Amino acid sequence: MKKYWILIIAMLMNVNHFNVFSQSINSEKEKNANEIILKGQVRPLGNLSPIENALIINTDNKLNFVRTDKKGMFSIKVPMNCKGLLIRAENFQDLQIPIENGQLKMSSPFMLEPSAEYGGTGIIRARRKNEISQNTFEQEEMANVAGTGGDAVKALQTLPSVLPANPGSADLVVRGGAPGDNAYYYDDLLLPFVFHFGGVQTIVPTRMIETMDFYPGAFSAFYSDSIGGVIQLRSFGSVPSRLSAEIEVGLFQSGIFLEGNMFGNEENNKDAKQGNIFSERKVAQNDQGNGSDNKAGQSNTGENKNAINKASDNPNDAIGYRLGFRRTYLELYKPLIEKLANNTNFVAIPQATDYQLILNGNHTRGTWQLYLLGADDSASLAAPVGNSTSATGQNSFKFKNYMETTGLRYSFNLGNGLGFRFTAQQRYFVLNQSIFGNKIDIASHYYALGFILEKKVNDSFSFSVGVRPKFQNYEVTIDAIQLPGGGITTSFDTELAPTVQKTLQLDSFFGDAFVDITFSPFKKFIINPGLNMLVGSQKNEFAIDPRIGVRYEFMEGHTLKAGGGYYSQYPQPQFIAEGYGNTNLSLERSTQYVLGYEAKFWKDYFLDVQGWVKSSNSLVGPAVMNAANKYENSIELRAQGLEFFLKKKASSFWYGWLSYGLSQAKERDPGSGAWRYTNYDRTHSINVVYGQKITSRWNAGARAQFMTGTPYSTVAGGTYNQNTGKYSPASDGNTYLISKNDARLPYTFQVDFRTEYDFLFPDWTLTSYLDILNIFNRSNVSFNGYNRDYSKQVYITGLPILPSVGVIAKF
Repeated sequence: MKKYWILIIAMLMNVNHFNVFSQSINSEKEKNANEIILKGQVRPLGNLSPIENALIINTDNKLNFVRTDKKGMFSIKVPMNCKGLLIRAENFQDLQIPIENGQLKMSSPFMLEPSAEYGGTGIIRARRKNEISQNTFEQEEMANVAGTGGDAVKALQTLPSVLPANPGSADLVVRGGAPGDNAYYYDDLLLPFVFHFGGVQTIVPTRMIETMDFYPGAFSAFYSDSIGGVIQLRSFGSVPSRLSAEIEVGLFQSGIFLEGNMFGNEENNKDAKQGNIFSERKVAQNDQGNGSDNKAGQSNTGENKNAINKASDNPNDAIGYRLGFRRTYLELYKPLIEKLANNTNFVAIPQATDYQLILNGNHTRGTWQLYLLGADDSASLAAPVGNSTSATGQNSFKFKNYMETTGLRYSFNLGNGLGFRFTAQQRYFVLNQSIFGNKIDIASHYYALGFILEKKVNDSFSFSVGVRPKFQNYEVTIDAIQLPGGGITTSFDTELAPTVQKTLQLDSFFGDAFVDITFSPFKKFIINPGLNMLVGSQKNEFAIDPRIGVRYEFMEGHTLKAGGGYYSQYPQPQFIAEGYGNTNLSLERSTQYVLGYEAKFWKDYFLDVQGWVKSSNSLVGPAVMNAANKYENSIELRAQGLEFFLKKKASSFWYGWLSYGLSQAKERDPGSGAWRYTNYDRTHSINVVYGQKITSRWNAGARAQFMTGTPYSTVAGGTYNQNTGKYSPASDGNTYLISKNDARLPYTFQVDFRTEYDFLFPDWTLTSYLDILNIFNRSNVSFNGYNRDYSKQVYITGLPILPSVGVIAKF
């Protein structure tokens, strides 16, 4: 009987279990019936790129949200009676989508309008905190500085103590040095020049540059063969996620840019998951603005000069490509330009072409890049200067050059804080020029290798070592006068100067090795000592240059910094060419010191004040010990200055900066021993840059620049030469081996303006722009000369007001 009771009880319990299970199923069905799943994709209006990490928020319950995945896809479960979704992404306007009868009132993809405010990008000074003097530009800000035409390197002329060689020129004069003292790099590729002839534009377009680092002086041991500044252009390190294109058509130039990937595996789309992290809830609950603050200013984009790229945890086998091509056609406007410039006594019509192809990808332990860069230039000029024999009284020159370089960079992550980078470069360069009857033809081949090892021992100590051997071959044909080592002075008579007619072939092996150390003995105190050894093919071309930099953040946002060291560079090839120059020349040397203070305040503001001193010696100049040498290391230079830089980064609706440079640069005449102003000395320089977003689609900006005029040498009339039938400058009784530079040209003042407007279509954007140079049409003097008998001074002025319009289609 007992067994039956147990059986009956078990049956009753089983029936109860099934009842509970049945109720649970009914409850789940009822719950699912009251919920809906909404899916879609989020991307920008006017762009096919997806928006990753956008918030999709239930407007009735802000704790119910998800984020989009890498493809901009989302899937969110909301109640049937939900009234709508809110889509929020950084740097975009919020988008609200109503829900009626369980359906979204808009169809996917959901396109977001750009924000009417900046997302926090701006000039980032000394990002890595190792270099003492450093500016970093991001691509967006490089493209938006008025007066630069969207050119990256031209934007540097808005910084203190960075001056154009002459008004309108793109050649950079950095802290009293000559333009030839600077070094230019694209990643690890050494460029022979960075501007097209006449400064039309940089040979690498801004669209091919992710960031640009600028070191005006006292830089670390990683960089070599420069006593001026270093301009480091950096390519994009990422593989593009999709095919995109930009096509520009303007009044003076056109270009095309393509990027994409090939041979990659498509990732499977994955639905975004429900967010349940407190920090995400906090973001979702924030109704103010369009998302959290942009942290781009603290990112590691454009790493330090010796950073070793690391492989990702899940390397993509895709190969990324970026392709660019540009061509100017100013020659089509020659009659108009001549008419506009009828009172400038200067007509120059440069023509420029450049092209780029960059391939990059990942391997199992690192990354790799392949490069192809090319630039072609030609120009002609006519000006009524000197003793012209033409009917118009004008002298002329013709100029053409071509450069093509290829390169490889292969980076390895060896583990345990150890990295290795191998680089290789080949470059071909051709120059043909005829300057007032003097002809020079040059063909050059350049080869370079780089082996760099980096080790991070711990958070307080790291170092890098490297060796970079190089070889260069020159073939030169010269039919020209022997130029003086101290530059062409007013007393230099081209009629009496000896003429060199020679064909030369030069082979040179050279290179450098370095060690660079970063050490932090205690928190917020960084010491960066280093050593660079420069070795040339000539017996006198050897130097060991110690350098050091120190930074100390003595309180939050306030840093003291100091640096200094020795710097060396090879003489220009023509000065050491056998038969034309002096094969026994030694390296040009410089000693540099910097002391500075920087501060961050009010979140978006930055102040940097620096004082600097530069002393250079053994610069190539005229032969004073033995005239047969033609050139000797006879010139000394001393320069000093003060720099002030105040910047408000791009945030809210505007950005801008104010820079002021006070400097003085003098050279010692090796003949008399007198110190004279250099040809590039400018006592004062002031720049004001301003830009703002007027609407989400319309932005505008302006730049105002003031500079003291450059020095020049006065001439007290001319003396007629019975033998030549021409005039020569009258002598004042003194001999000058360098320019006398006893007077100054008038000051330069120029205001430029730029505005852009975006026409946004569902899948592409049409950007229209207007760029106006010299908006007040001021005649700024670039050079001076004299008429035939030296009785009248002739000013050669820069360009008049010059508007430029164009459109850029982005797909």
